Amino acid sequence: MEDNLTLDVAGEPAARLTYGMSSALRDSDLLSKVRSLSQEDKSCLIRYIRQIDGQELEAWEDMDDAASPYSMEELNARIDEAEEEIERGEGKSFEEMMNGFRHDLLWLK
Repeated sequence: MEDNLTLDVAGEPAARLTYGMSSALRDSDLLSKVRSLSQEDKSCLIRYIRQIDGQELEAWEDMDDAASPYSMEELNARIDEAEEEIERGEGKSFEEMMNGFRHDLLWLK
């Protein structure tokens, strides 16, 4: 497998690089220490993490596989469920959803 986990991406906004990290990790000094490593050391670190945490990384790599498509019955059931939620007043309005996207996807401005 090609090593596409790069820890130092020039020009990428920090929000994209830290998306999904816990606030404790983002606020720690670990990220600045990793950024200060040479590219060779970063590659070694990635290999080390993969070796000590192989099982979880295998699960991560499995996520790259394409999901099977929904059948028409499954799609219609999901649409029916969403329409029932709307009738009950559940869910988010379009504006609430867009505000969430704007907050979560800061680098798309």
